[in-house]
Amino acid sequence: MRRLSHMLSLVCLASLAPLAGAADGVTHVRVEGQLDVGTLGLLERACDSAEAAGHGALILDIDTPGGEIELMWQLSRRLDRAAEDGLLTTAWVHDRATSAGALLALSCERVYMSPASTIGSAAPVTPGPGGIAPVPEEGGVREKVNSLLRSQFRAVAERHGRPPALAEAMVDEAVEVREVRHDGELKIIDATEWGDLRMSGGDVELVRTLVREGELLNATGTEAVGLGLADGVAATLEEVMDRVGLQGQPVVTLERSASEDTLAWLTMMSPILLMAGLWLGYTELKQPGFGAPGIGAVICFAVMLTGHWFVGLADIPHIVLVGAGLALLIVELFVLPGTIWIGLAGGVAVVLGLISAQVGPGFTWEDPLARGMALDASFQFMLMATVAMVGVVVLSKFLPDTPVLRHAVTGPTLAGTGFGEAVPEASYEVSVGDRGQTLTALRPVGKVKLQGASAQDIEARAAGDALDAGVAVVVVEASGGRVVVEQAEGGAA
Repeated sequence: MRRLSHMLSLVCLASLAPLAGAADGVTHVRVEGQLDVGTLGLLERACDSAEAAGHGALILDIDTPGGEIELMWQLSRRLDRAAEDGLLTTAWVHDRATSAGALLALSCERVYMSPASTIGSAAPVTPGPGGIAPVPEEGGVREKVNSLLRSQFRAVAERHGRPPALAEAMVDEAVEVREVRHDGELKIIDATEWGDLRMSGGDVELVRTLVREGELLNATGTEAVGLGLADGVAATLEEVMDRVGLQGQPVVTLERSASEDTLAWLTMMSPILLMAGLWLGYTELKQPGFGAPGIGAVICFAVMLTGHWFVGLADIPHIVLVGAGLALLIVELFVLPGTIWIGLAGGVAVVLGLISAQVGPGFTWEDPLARGMALDASFQFMLMATVAMVGVVVLSKFLPDTPVLRHAVTGPTLAGTGFGEAVPEASYEVSVGDRGQTLTALRPVGKVKLQGASAQDIEARAAGDALDAGVAVVVVEASGGRVVVEQAEGGAA
């Protein structure tokens, strides 16, 4: 039995041997040029590829002037999730990592610099008519943005054991950084901490001023190592791997592909897709049955969510929320018309899902930058919804008879009247008890022909369940241009 147990142990060890090397291998990603949503898609693909290949390390080969603040936050969060999944993240600043690129590098567990590289200069800027300009000071906008970025850079630096004061000095030129000796220990602190230490009465000695007020920190490779912002200098990828302890492991290099460029374009088009989807969805609600506008709305939302899914912004809960909302809207329209609260719940679910997909996973209300992104996404949604509603009104009023829009926009049901307007008494009079027949399906709105009325069809709403075409109906409500019918006794006409 003892020999049998030894043999079984050897078999188990032999079966586990391939798993022990499952974490071998390096995924090397080139991050070049302006950071955009395509970069986020590339990083998402790299993390998925590393996981699928069983690689244990991810090396970002960085040469970037930066990008948008929101994108910077999303890239940083994606690297955090990769580290939580057991992936060793390493930044190799090959040329420059400035602005948002600096936080991208600092978000990695290890940072190495090539001899001629630089890192820093992350002050927020805004595009304008004359090119890139500093964020305006009016209304405290600059201080608000600087405060958000300082807290983000400081949190990332503290999380990875790097001097937080230096990280803040990359963002705000008002931050002055000193190296001091406090009770025999060297520390890197800002001016506020320096004042607090002096007031405490301890043994404090100023060694040197690292960053003076009015300057932004932009460190070379050697300076970054000396300041503790980087772990070492490496001229080649092989040197980086040696320093990290990955020498000899297989390397898979990923570069940005046309698919990432397409994803960046799709995400850039998100506001237009959102506006088109809202406009088509509203138009569908004004039409009987389910037709081209409804299909178009679903396509717009699906394309938008697909783009966000592939770059890692839309997660399973977001898609499920949008899908559940659409299902509730369908129930409201076709199964239980007139219940209102089901459709309202569905609309809220769709809105929350679309807004959440704009922000991405890892959102927490405690993070001020994340809160700002959520508010921006909500404002964008409301703006697009307003533009869509204005477009519906304009098209309904001026363009109902154009060949392309004739079937997409509800035109007047009678001469001089539009949807929701009172029916002129001069045309005909509709009374409760009038009988007629449905000309189209009422789901819940459609067309009916009443006996004795004008030869023109009338727009009516089903009082309860949806009604098919050719069903005998009776008017149960007629006021203010609103006509509600239900199935008459006797069934189909």
